[in-house]
Amino acid sequence: MDGDIVLASKADFAFDIVRFLYVGFLSSLPAWARYTVLALFGLTVVYGFVSWLRKRSAGEPEAADDVHEDEARVR
Repeated sequence: MDGDIVLASKADFAFDIVRFLYVGFLSSLPAWARYTVLALFGLTVVYGFVSWLRKRSAGEPEAADDVHEDEARVR
């Protein structure tokens, strides 16, 4: 799995995002709480984007030369 998180379903993920944004914009929480929720959401989006960019720009790691090219037979 390479350490990635597997979500239960894409619909659950979409519902969670909509619910998070609802709390940030339309709930009756005090302003400081709504701004905190929106800031956390924004930081999560930025962190995900930066992680994606870093993984994309890293490319493939160089393969080690484990193959020996001599004529020796190995059992």
